[in-house]
Amino acid sequence: MEVCTRSLFRNVGIIFIFIFLSVNNLAQSASSGRGEVFSVQTSKMETEVSQIAGTNDYYTSTYKLYGTALRTALHNLIKGHTVVSYSSLWTHLQTTDKKTNGKVWDMYSDIPGGTPPYEFTFISDQCGSYSVEGDCYNREHSWPQSWFNEVSPPVSDMFHLFPTDGKVNGYRSNYNYGNVSAPTWTSKNGSKLGSNTFPGYVGTVFEPIDAYKGDLARGHMYMSVRYYLEDSGWSSSNGTNKAELLSWYANLLYSWSILDTVSTKEINRNNAVFAIQKNRNPFIDHPEYAAEIWKTTMAPSIVSVSDMNSSSILIDFSRYLDSTVTVNTQNFSLDHSIGNPTSIEWGVNGDVSKIFIKVPALATGTTYSIQLKNLKSINNVAMNDTVITFKTSGISGINDMQEMPQGFVLQQNYPNPFNPSTIISWQLAVGSHATLKVYDVLGNEVAGLVNNWLEAGTYRVAFNASSLSSGIYFYKLSAGDKSFTKKLILIR
Repeated sequence: MEVCTRSLFRNVGIIFIFIFLSVNNLAQSASSGRGEVFSVQTSKMETEVSQIAGTNDYYTSTYKLYGTALRTALHNLIKGHTVVSYSSLWTHLQTTDKKTNGKVWDMYSDIPGGTPPYEFTFISDQCGSYSVEGDCYNREHSWPQSWFNEVSPPVSDMFHLFPTDGKVNGYRSNYNYGNVSAPTWTSKNGSKLGSNTFPGYVGTVFEPIDAYKGDLARGHMYMSVRYYLEDSGWSSSNGTNKAELLSWYANLLYSWSILDTVSTKEINRNNAVFAIQKNRNPFIDHPEYAAEIWKTTMAPSIVSVSDMNSSSILIDFSRYLDSTVTVNTQNFSLDHSIGNPTSIEWGVNGDVSKIFIKVPALATGTTYSIQLKNLKSINNVAMNDTVITFKTSGISGINDMQEMPQGFVLQQNYPNPFNPSTIISWQLAVGSHATLKVYDVLGNEVAGLVNNWLEAGTYRVAFNASSLSSGIYFYKLSAGDKSFTKKLILIR
């Protein structure tokens, strides 16, 4: 899945991360004592909102808000969309959900980076009747019709309607999404039906493959905001109360939105639906909105850092920042005898989860460290003091002994299951800024193992989980415009 990555980074204590320039040189990275880095690389990790003209202006009324105020503002922004007929969706889906080869983009049969078991052709493969997978595709309400009693306009709202295999959609039925460890049924692309293992609910759920969890999660977030206070005739489910997300379901969707970040597919689909309905899915354009509505007690964390030019640095955070502490230059300090910045700009195009730091001229191809302290969210949730590193663009040197890998690969950790330590290995084909983070099943970051620039090469890191309880965790590597996630199991 091609991604424009925006992933969360919650720092625990002060994190010191050093650049590893050779596969044979040992670099140490302390993240609450959990990471011992033998090599790594990084890339810019943020979703570019300005994929279409005027997107920033579209959200002007929502910036600097959080909680109910943000949800209300977003609702007022996207309500009253152009309503299309349910029958017209067969035609519209040919624009919004077409693969590059012209086939139907069915998330229940597609295998990103692999060969799908079958593909559908528009029009000729419309359902109809079906008896097995691959017979036909239909128009699935990912927020099932029984949850809103088939009323209009949600019955034809394209932000939760997708073309999916008719047979698989039948198995999904009106179950909530969830995580399944012991499936009672598995589709040909790996989607599963079974008992939920995500905390908060133990009934039957449907789990799509990891590559499309974020797509479906952001569709549900849209529905909860779009029909906020317009749900009087709706029913409920085991994860929703009318348009409200129950706590466990909000946590699940948020964790999925972290593990499967916004993709090029989603950006293109958002633009295509906007051309039809004249409204947008805010959680595709601004993934940070999810935290500002459903995770307002979460501390800010660093998403990415990059040099914009020779004298300015852009830092992107997971939460909106308080303006008073953010513009205080004494809360930031750079190495290489730079010290405090000359100035700080709070917000970029109105988005106050981003800041510009102005500094004297930066040298090209050089690794810098920035110490951050005393920062907090816009609603006063304190961020742990931390140290981050980044590398400016340009070439500072070449290591002829460095092994050059063939591509971007994240290996399965070994051993797995493990107790209490395991090794995570990966390779990068090009130099970039990389992060390697470990999350629990709620989507909370429990360890930040890597957050710095890495040259092309093969790397590994030792992860010590001695402070964690037994269970399933996920580790996610982001580098450049690529992002991979794998599961690891801790048994104590």
